[in-house]
Amino acid sequence: MIKKDENPRKKALKNSTNSTHSILSRLSNLSNINKKEIHKNKKRTKNEEREDINNGKQNLEKRKYDTSRMDNNEKDYKTNNYLKSYRKENNLKHSYNSNYIKEQKVSRFEKDKKRQTLDKDKEKEEKEKQKRKIEEDRKILEGKKKKEEERKKIEEERKKREGEKKRIEEEKRKIEEERKKREEEKKKIEEEKRKKEEERKILEEKRKKEEERKKEEEKRKKEEEKRKKEEERKKEEEKRKKEEERKKEEEKRKKEEERKEIEKKEKEIILDKKQEKEEDNNNNKKEEKNTLSKSINSDVYKIITSKVGFSNLGNTCFMNTCLQNLVHTEYFIKQLFSKKDQISSKTPISLNFFEICEELITRKEGTFSPSSFKSEFGHKHSMFSGYRQHDTQEFCRILLEDMNKELNTVKKTPPYKEMSFKESKKECDKKFDEEFRKRENSLIMDTFYGQLINIFKCKCGLETYSFEKILDLPLLLPSEKNTTIEKLLDEYFIEEDIQFETPCESCKKKTVHTKKVKISQPPNVLILSIQRKNERTGSKNYCNVSFPDELDISNYIDHEIYTNNRNYSLYGIGNHSGSLNFGHYYAYIKLNSGNWYEYNDSSVSPHSISSRCSSSEAYILFYKINN
Repeated sequence: MIKKDENPRKKALKNSTNSTHSILSRLSNLSNINKKEIHKNKKRTKNEEREDINNGKQNLEKRKYDTSRMDNNEKDYKTNNYLKSYRKENNLKHSYNSNYIKEQKVSRFEKDKKRQTLDKDKEKEEKEKQKRKIEEDRKILEGKKKKEEERKKIEEERKKREGEKKRIEEEKRKIEEERKKREEEKKKIEEEKRKKEEERKILEEKRKKEEERKKEEEKRKKEEEKRKKEEERKKEEEKRKKEEERKKEEEKRKKEEERKEIEKKEKEIILDKKQEKEEDNNNNKKEEKNTLSKSINSDVYKIITSKVGFSNLGNTCFMNTCLQNLVHTEYFIKQLFSKKDQISSKTPISLNFFEICEELITRKEGTFSPSSFKSEFGHKHSMFSGYRQHDTQEFCRILLEDMNKELNTVKKTPPYKEMSFKESKKECDKKFDEEFRKRENSLIMDTFYGQLINIFKCKCGLETYSFEKILDLPLLLPSEKNTTIEKLLDEYFIEEDIQFETPCESCKKKTVHTKKVKISQPPNVLILSIQRKNERTGSKNYCNVSFPDELDISNYIDHEIYTNNRNYSLYGIGNHSGSLNFGHYYAYIKLNSGNWYEYNDSSVSPHSISSRCSSSEAYILFYKINN
């Protein structure tokens, strides 16, 4: 009886399960081996990790192969079922079919055996490969360990050698330090010996010098005694000779005096005649001058003591204030009348001003309209032709500059040339004044103009100078509520640092120079312009300014050039009330009587001012020099 074969599907499943179990067991073995290797080698290389990944992939491929074989068994099972159904339909013999199936089973079984043997061979090869790899890895690790141990030994030996070197160097350094100490001690001992030897030599030299000095003194004393005796003898001889010469000279002098006396008497007779003639001529001239000076002085006195107001022609208070201060400037009016021959129709501004002065001679009080002066001034300067309000400081400056040009005595101005100031300060100041007066020279220059010196001092000590003429001193107000005129002058004449763009002539460097400003030639009339306009905001500064009746400017004068002190007396004040756009100008004038008066356009009234006045409306101050 032929045994029935087992169900091929079950058989395939068994085979597949066996194969999967075998794969899993292999994988577990591999993992155990890998774990041991990892235990041995805690730090694995990247190449080893890659090999483990490849081994895992191969195992997965085997597993796929076993599952595919299981699928083939399922196919065989289906074919058997198909054959059975085919046999029944076609009434085929069972023996043929069974034989056919047996043959197929035998062939399949043989194939399975072959496959199993191949798988076993492959597994053996793989295990051997793994063993070889493990052995190689172990050898590599052992080699690395040996190299690491050798490296550590070499490092330890190197450190030992370095330690020995350091120890040797320290010993050498200590020996060198000890040697240096011994040498220093030797040097000290030698220096002490040398010093002692030098002291001994110095003492010997002093002793020798003292002995020589004593000997020389003895010799000198002896020589002096001889020289004195010789000198006494010579003096006696000279006295005798001089006495003889003196007697001879006296005789000669007496004869010469007698001759001179005769000549003097003759000259005196001639001079007396000449002097009589000159005295007659001078007396005539003095009489003429006295009559002129008396007439001038009387006219000037009438003008400067006049209490005549100027009528407002329409916002002309700025002009009236300036004219009142100038008309009451005694030195200026005297100069103007003494040189009135310079005034003509060619000098229209000066002529109109002179006419105002002549009008004041005939009037002691009342009002006068300076319309002709305004029209002439407006004709020359169109900005003053209308009836708008203007600045009295600006008007005063333009008026005096115009009169300076008109009354300039220089007819032909020389060509301009640059001046170099390499002499002393005084000579440079004189040189600049002379050169300036070759171009401009007038009674305005003599009255109102002063001269400043700018002193620039380099860090190397070299001083350079520059000069300038000034008509007035513009004084800036601070942001404070109260100040004094002395503080404003201190601020004007304060030292400052300036960076020079050109190199210094002495040190050839572009350095910072200190700049000092001093007065080298004080004016006869000092005008102080108080700048009440705030340039930043455009509004008026109402700072209260205190100013004295007597002003001393000696602190601001360069005394190397001008040796005298200069004291000034206040005689005129130009005031401004209200704001800059809607304000009013009026003047305070001090007459020769010492009384103050307020000149407010056409009205004139007495006013009292203390010796130290303080005002927030003072705008321009006029000081005259005290002789």
